[in-house]
Amino acid sequence: MTAFRLAAGGNKNLRGVAFMATYAVCQSLIWVVVRLLAERYSPELLVFYRNFFGLIAMMPLIIRQGPGILKTTRPLMHGMRGLVACVGVYSLFYAIANAPLATVVAITYLAPIFSGIIAVLFMGERAGPARYIALAVGFVGMLIVVQPSHEAGATFGVGAAFLGAVMTAAAFLSVKMLSRTENMGTMVVSQFVLLVPVSFLIALDHWVWPTWQDFCLMALMGLGFTAAQSAMARAFAAADATVVLPVDFLRLLVAAVAGVLLFGEVPDVMVWGGGFLILIAAVLSAYGGARPITENMDADQQGVKF
Repeated sequence: MTAFRLAAGGNKNLRGVAFMATYAVCQSLIWVVVRLLAERYSPELLVFYRNFFGLIAMMPLIIRQGPGILKTTRPLMHGMRGLVACVGVYSLFYAIANAPLATVVAITYLAPIFSGIIAVLFMGERAGPARYIALAVGFVGMLIVVQPSHEAGATFGVGAAFLGAVMTAAAFLSVKMLSRTENMGTMVVSQFVLLVPVSFLIALDHWVWPTWQDFCLMALMGLGFTAAQSAMARAFAAADATVVLPVDFLRLLVAAVAGVLLFGEVPDVMVWGGGFLILIAAVLSAYGGARPITENMDADQQGVKF
């Protein structure tokens, strides 16, 4: 029986690693698509299409569960989550368009660390030594990553990436709070229902009709983001964060290769070193903190199926 349990645990870890690798590769490739489209379209327009096609991806779930999927007793909390998610998405899209891709990816590794800081400061969670070490290591990694970016003249893009990481962390924590009372399907669908009309109104001042080739890329971007998030959720559902988070370094590797081949961006060695330190800090933060919300659900409870 002991051997069987160990084997089962190994299989779960392998599934978690496979799902996380799928997330990392897909997420990086989709960001490459965003960078390519950003040469012709504004971030405001790209965010709208991301949300629009994300909502289309949710339609099977909406049809299956009906209008009741939007029923909630905490509309204000959903609105707050929508606000921070909206700011985070716009910030990251601006960063991708205006800063080296590998640098932006490295900075996004800060989101789990920021989540721990916010949880301690505002949610009364206690921090062990591992979280304080993670904070110190992450801060050093952040300083290392920022230095070459500053020299490259991408200050505003890097600043937007940091803001995006902070807002992503806040969105993670809002999901954690909502999950105590809300259905996961409600949390997933409500965000697209809220963000599509808001992002449409914001995009109107920047409206440009895309070519059919670019329209297909925008569809790939929106659907790909949703698929990548589903893979990440399944990774955390299958294995511990400390098992799957190191695999996320693939995002930096893919982004760096794409940056060199497509945009002529050769990452400074400091970006690699700083990104690696930030990732180590994220793993330490996960080791020293509570289990992520997605770890406590099975994959079907995530509310998204592909």
